[in-house]
Amino acid sequence: MKRIILLILAGIFLSVPSMAQDKLLVVYLYHKNSPHLKKINDKIMKNRYLAKRIKKSFDFKKIQITTQDAKNFVKRFKISEKEGVYFIDPSSGKILYSLTDLSKPCRCANLINYFSRKLHKKGIDPDRYLYMAEKIGAYNKKVEKDYLF
Repeated sequence: MKRIILLILAGIFLSVPSMAQDKLLVVYLYHKNSPHLKKINDKIMKNRYLAKRIKKSFDFKKIQITTQDAKNFVKRFKISEKEGVYFIDPSSGKILYSLTDLSKPCRCANLINYFSRKLHKKGIDPDRYLYMAEKIGAYNKKVEKDYLF
């Protein structure tokens, strides 16, 4: 009986790190006085539905560009020090998508929806998804079920 309990506990403890790495890393690089910062906070972070998705599906980091963390991030992933949202696969370190045009927060919201539903693993192109989502006006209206596929 003790062996069975030990095997079950060992299985749980060994599976926890693999589940933790399933979450994509999402990094929002921003300038201190950025006009996009307020839009992103208001349209995405304060949206109850999106905030729940972000917390459940992503390891989300918000980094100010002038800090040492930002310099380390830029150096590690070999990107330009430009304001944007970056979706990164932590196991490979590959940037899956980078969004540097933050004038449309709904585009960022649609990408959150796209990556949280793991559509990139199903072979659905993110640009095609964004085109279709913008065509129906997803996240431009206050409707929680404005997503595709």
